[in-house]
Amino acid sequence: MNCSFCGNEIETGTEKIFVTKKGRAIYLCSNKCEKNLLKLKRKPRRVRWTEEYRKEKAIRLRGMVKSAEEKPKEEAKPKKKSAKKIAKAKEEKIKLTKTKTAKPKEEKAEEKKQPKTEKKKGKKSTK
Repeated sequence: MNCSFCGNEIETGTEKIFVTKKGRAIYLCSNKCEKNLLKLKRKPRRVRWTEEYRKEKAIRLRGMVKSAEEKPKEEAKPKKKSAKKIAKAKEEKIKLTKTKTAKPKEEKAEEKKQPKTEKKKGKKSTK
């Protein structure tokens, strides 16, 4: 016969039998199991030294191993940038946009040398 709390084998004649109001017989092997079950109202699944806990743990571990094998490895997450790195990147971006929009000095000098030949289109004044 096995203990109702811890699941260990009980020698005949050494067990304690507790009968509930509903008529269910609970077999206990020691005072430790009796106090944990009746006085402290602990569940055997949550107490590490019980057989039920070991079974639950084995099931959890098998499930974790299966789920780990099935899931593909996720890509490494990009690291968070520090405030200094972000500020530096913004400055570099601004410099690049300024150099792209600003004309080089040579082009500006050539434009100044060329006279404006285009006349404005519009109404001719007659005097």
